[in-house]
Amino acid sequence: MKQLLFIFLLGGLLMPATFLHSQDTEKKDGKNILKVNLAAVALSHYSFQYERVTGKKQSFAFGFGFSPNVDLPFKNTLSDKFGDNDDAARAIETTRFSKITITPEYRFYVGKKQAPQGFYIAPFARYMHMKISQDYTFTPSSGNLHTAHMDGTINGIGGGVLIGAQWLLGKKQNVSIDWWIAGPFFGAMNGDFHGTDPDMDELSPADRADLESDIEGVDIPLWDVDATIGAYTVDAKLKGAFYGARLFGISLGFRF
Repeated sequence: MKQLLFIFLLGGLLMPATFLHSQDTEKKDGKNILKVNLAAVALSHYSFQYERVTGKKQSFAFGFGFSPNVDLPFKNTLSDKFGDNDDAARAIETTRFSKITITPEYRFYVGKKQAPQGFYIAPFARYMHMKISQDYTFTPSSGNLHTAHMDGTINGIGGGVLIGAQWLLGKKQNVSIDWWIAGPFFGAMNGDFHGTDPDMDELSPADRADLESDIEGVDIPLWDVDATIGAYTVDAKLKGAFYGARLFGISLGFRF
């Protein structure tokens, strides 16, 4: 449980200035843009967005992303940091997760140009659903290594504000580059984990109390953990803050 820490960082790309201008007399009047987030692919997260212009300075956008049964992001970095702890190393090595994100937003474009180009401010909501599997190992007073295979789900919902900029490229302005500069968000999250260990009958009452205390003592900022140790099961419920940021994403789009 101590290794359920994820790092979500998106890489930035630089735009050549020569692509940022086009001839207004030949621009395309399409109000729709379909985009793919190129930066997220580096983290095995596939993110798409549909944007629809709704006014001279406004648009609505709907984003959908998914990570299909992947390893922890920056797995090697985490292994280097926690590799001297055998339990942590096994947890990092065995963790797999699938994630879905849904992100609606409403954009307000600022500056002289009309939507969908220029700098924008976008209030947004975010929903996240994650499924996680992991081998949780522990050693009771008997000295025998125990492994409980844990399966869990985490759900989070929140909101935030994104600051970004979008450019329309080419003579017909039918290609877009959307740059997410910074978009912090905050909300609430809860999770449930369930694991089984067929050899738990050898645990003494003191071992069970220590195991429960160890799980509940996990220090996750702004989170509470409640563990229950059954005859052959390990259960944990988590609740707390859902927070993060959409940073330096680069999306390539087609306008129509």
